[in-house]
Amino acid sequence: MMKKTILACVFLQLVLGTVFAQTVDSTHIKNMHAYYKKHFSDPTDPIVLTASDTLLDMAIRCNDTVMSKIALGAKLDYYYYGQGENRTDSVIAGVNRLKRFARSVGNAELYYWAWAARLVNYYIIQGEYNIALLEAEKMLQEAKKEGKQESIAECYYALANVYAAKGLMKKSQEFMLKEIDIFENTDVVRYNISCQYSDAAKIYIDLGEEEKAPELLKKALKAVKSPYHAVTANLVYVSLYLAQGDTVAARQALEKCRQMYANKPSLKRHIHYLYDVEIDYDWKVGNFQKALNVLDERETELKRKNNLATLMQLRKTKADILWDMNRKEEAAGLYRDFLLEQKKEKERNEEVATGEFATMLNLQQLTAEKGRLEKISQEKQLQNTRIILFSVIGILCVVIVFLWQQRKLNAKLEKSRDKLDEKNRILIEAKEELRKAKEVAEQSNWLKTMFIQNMSHEIRTPLNSIVGFSGVLVDMLDDKEDIGQYVALIESNSKLLLKLVGDILDISILDSEVEIKHNAVDVNACCQASIDAAGTLFSPDTKLVFKPACDELIINSNYNYIVQVLDNLLSNASKFTHEGSVTLAYEVKKETNQLIFTVTDTGIGIPIDEQERVFERFVKLDNFSQGAGLGLSICRIVAERLGGFLIIDKEYTQGTRFIFCVSM
Repeated sequence: MMKKTILACVFLQLVLGTVFAQTVDSTHIKNMHAYYKKHFSDPTDPIVLTASDTLLDMAIRCNDTVMSKIALGAKLDYYYYGQGENRTDSVIAGVNRLKRFARSVGNAELYYWAWAARLVNYYIIQGEYNIALLEAEKMLQEAKKEGKQESIAECYYALANVYAAKGLMKKSQEFMLKEIDIFENTDVVRYNISCQYSDAAKIYIDLGEEEKAPELLKKALKAVKSPYHAVTANLVYVSLYLAQGDTVAARQALEKCRQMYANKPSLKRHIHYLYDVEIDYDWKVGNFQKALNVLDERETELKRKNNLATLMQLRKTKADILWDMNRKEEAAGLYRDFLLEQKKEKERNEEVATGEFATMLNLQQLTAEKGRLEKISQEKQLQNTRIILFSVIGILCVVIVFLWQQRKLNAKLEKSRDKLDEKNRILIEAKEELRKAKEVAEQSNWLKTMFIQNMSHEIRTPLNSIVGFSGVLVDMLDDKEDIGQYVALIESNSKLLLKLVGDILDISILDSEVEIKHNAVDVNACCQASIDAAGTLFSPDTKLVFKPACDELIINSNYNYIVQVLDNLLSNASKFTHEGSVTLAYEVKKETNQLIFTVTDTGIGIPIDEQERVFERFVKLDNFSQGAGLGLSICRIVAERLGGFLIIDKEYTQGTRFIFCVSM
């Protein structure tokens, strides 16, 4: 029987017409197919090992599952078709890798193909028929559990190959016909069904029932899907014509097969099938020497591949040809070698069979151990299930208690919410009452302010008259010293009273948040006006100095308020500086857009712990000094309303230094 294989290139021909579900860059797809054609023409070329990894990466990038399985199958085929020994582990690993991939993409056909056409066939090639049969039976059991007819058909194909290798042709044909029956009576699609028809026909020919072969071969040609299928059917036709004694038709069919092998490079790996048929043809038509030449080539190839089983059968064929050539001594020698090799092969097969049976026995033991462990695992799982069940019940109880407690808490929370709503309602009412009270207080404050302003105006007018006439009296009574002192005292106290009223009026205006108007202010003029006004307040021992930073500086501020602050600061300095100097200076800070005035004196100074307190209303550090203690408080309010500040420089210890800042 002709051992058929399913090749990676056949896989490619199967899928080239498939429309890909994924949309990917067509350039990547073209590059991927070009790479495949370039490196995968010969599965035994070592470059396949590295090229298959590259092809797999390209297929993953293109999201192409078809080309992914081709890449995995190519690496497997390298070891399957490879040479030498110690390939079994690589083949098993490659088959398992391809099976895992098939399961991941849900491709049952690929799964059973890898198992049957690669693993089972590999054991057949190695002569390990019992292991091959065991794998095929395991595969059939798994396929029947899944209930897929296409998978069962693949298993029948594997069993047919195993029994054919063991020489049980009838048994092999039985499974072959079962596979064909599934194909013909169900909707199962079998890509390689043409080979099954051809192989079944070949078995009929070998059994002397060649009359049953033509019908199967017609079906084989009708089901052809690749060059491999076509050449397989035509090679069987050569055997059929030889069995029928039609050597002319056999030669024509053989020539057709040769032409197909010449035109299709992908068939190169199956050339040994052609050689086998050529040997059979040349033998039957009497071309003994030509048959021997082909046999010698095949023998060299089989020695290189270390295929001892096929080599032994080939030598038997060679002995038969030599016997027909009447070279009986050479034939007898080959027969003797064949019998010896057959004996050795039988012994080896017995050893292999013993090993296989030992392996199967170990496998049965492992299966029994696995069953025992599974039973223990099930018991543990049952125990764990009980524990989990009780745990779940316990958790449910805890959840029920928690929910019950939660419900109680929610009820309490609802009551608390009602109480909180009631308190909020009371607070809202209280807030409304406070708002009304605030409006009343603001109205009262406004009325107070208006009263103070009106009263201050009414008081200021007669006070101005008193001050004015007091000055006139002082001028008139210069020669009367006593009376002049009294009048001067009246004038001084009137001025103090006038200043007090003015301070009250100013602080009232500032508290009422009246908008301060801004206009162009000449800073040097402000400073000079304050210097001129304060000049008479200082003793002769005190020097009053003005240090301008610019020859001319115009800012956007309020002239009167700046002068008022500078007047107050210079006035305070005059009260506590009896000798030394008082310096008025300013500097411009362009980065912050600020103007900084400083009033520095060499007087008695202010203690550090009192330096903030002096800005409070009605605060006087010296109770015997004149004034109501409102001046510095008013100055700070003015500074803040002008966008700046008023502070005392704590680092200056030679007296007192006030820092007055306004926005420019």
